Amino acid sequence: MIKDYQHIIDSICDKFHNAITSFEIIAWLDNFDRKDWNKALIVLENFEYFSTNDIVKEFENGLTELLNKIPDEKIFFLPVGRIGKSGSAMIYYLKKTPSFSNKRITLLEKEDFNSIGDNANLVVVDDFSGTGNTIIEFVNLIKDKLPNNYKISVLTIAYMQEAKITIENSGFNIYGNLRNSVFNKRGSVFGYYPRMKAVREFCFQYGNLIYPLEKYNKKKIRLHPLGFGNSQVLLGFEHSIPNNVLPIIWADKKIKGKNWIPIFPRRGKLLIDKANEIKQNEKYWASIFFKIGLNEGVYSIEERYNKTTLQLLSVIRLKKKNKNPLSICTSLGINLNEYENIINEGIQKGIFIASGVLTKQGNNIYEQVNKKVKFLKIKEEKQRLLIEEDMVYIPKTFRGSS
Repeated sequence: MIKDYQHIIDSICDKFHNAITSFEIIAWLDNFDRKDWNKALIVLENFEYFSTNDIVKEFENGLTELLNKIPDEKIFFLPVGRIGKSGSAMIYYLKKTPSFSNKRITLLEKEDFNSIGDNANLVVVDDFSGTGNTIIEFVNLIKDKLPNNYKISVLTIAYMQEAKITIENSGFNIYGNLRNSVFNKRGSVFGYYPRMKAVREFCFQYGNLIYPLEKYNKKKIRLHPLGFGNSQVLLGFEHSIPNNVLPIIWADKKIKGKNWIPIFPRRGKLLIDKANEIKQNEKYWASIFFKIGLNEGVYSIEERYNKTTLQLLSVIRLKKKNKNPLSICTSLGINLNEYENIINEGIQKGIFIASGVLTKQGNNIYEQVNKKVKFLKIKEEKQRLLIEEDMVYIPKTFRGSS
């Protein structure tokens, strides 16, 4: 059955730059009845995924437009929820854009509103806006700290039509990529109406199992079967997935005794399990790293299980899996400053170059340790099989005699 879909699964993996594997897609497909796999793959194929490079490019486009619209004036940038879940990500991406070096741009990393003069241009930055309410609430939260006669613009990677209306009605301009609901009757990503309707019914059927419409209508839950506020969104970022997205993509819940396996988890048990798995493997990798002598010139034997040693080895492994810095931070439970410190230490030890890319030595460490790990696992499996084959059953009695 899987081989019938292998071509499209491989194509989807390529589209997402291998951010997801064929095994993860197959595990996700297992949430659905076999007869619905085709529709599930159609949904996944139309999911719009913004990688780090995509995000930086879109922010660069927005910054360029802003700089042209506001000539010869200073512009202050403040990420929404800077202390929260997405703020550090926005700072990370903004600093990577070529235009960020423009002397007219100031990033308010410490909410230093005293540095803003009257008639200032303030740009509020967020990755995505579904309704616009989060941005308006954020502006209301900080407006008492702002100077007189300030002008506000909003910079996003993507935003929905509802957000555009809300933000522009508040007197702000919004920059980014306008997206319509995927089940919009006009211009749906799923094509002509009958096809779009069939996909919508499929998404609603399974979404209703995750977040029942009846409970949503009675206000017992905040999430609709087709995403927060019935947003019907089908896009996400390398660092996060908005809850406006169809729940069949990101939900991590138990339904009728069975876990729903997300293809792009937002948070929850699955992300915690992955983080715990990485931490459990840290010491195992460190022991092999030292056992085969790769630590020479890198770490002394006394540093075998130091926190910095373990974290550096974990970063090497995650880098080889093409994880971006924000994903690595989430996996290791560290912040971007701690990540940069690990990279800087690795640069000093010849493991990374300045951009955080693995050197020949860094790649060699991974290859040698990984090779040894695989060898030991195969050896353990063979020993287990031998033990099982050599086991002899000795009965308590034989022909009536004990």
